[in-house]
Amino acid sequence: MGKVSVRPHSRIRAFLISDMKKSIQTNSPQETVAFSRSVALELKPGTVLCLEGQLGSGKTTFIKGLAEGLGLKHPEQVKSPTFVLMHIYKAKIPIYHFDCYRLNTREELEDIGFQDFVNDPQAISCVEWAEKAGDLIPPTARHIRFEILGASRRRITLS
Repeated sequence: MGKVSVRPHSRIRAFLISDMKKSIQTNSPQETVAFSRSVALELKPGTVLCLEGQLGSGKTTFIKGLAEGLGLKHPEQVKSPTFVLMHIYKAKIPIYHFDCYRLNTREELEDIGFQDFVNDPQAISCVEWAEKAGDLIPPTARHIRFEILGASRRRITLS
């Protein structure tokens, strides 16, 4: 698949809007960030992104690029909320960043108001390990799968 081209935006828009499964390969964390920065330009408030893939596959790196693309002044503050379950980033569109990796029960999400967050029409929600949230994920959520292909190579698939 080669290097990621972050232009034209119509390719990103088609990637996001299409009901078909689409994949792209990145060859470094920088390419993943560049790709997700471009994806951010096409996101609308109210979007829920479910990020799925093994540890180290690029989910948090992808969110870092989204936050940067959405105007977060200090994207280096984007860290995996594995131990706290959630971070809020104050970008042009607020970003709710969840990590369900250490989730033991669905009630843990309910206790922090997860459904209120993911149904906020003014924000973008990113849920790592979303499969653990089960039916708390809205049916309109977009699923993004991350696969490790090599030391720095990743396949990102939107379905």
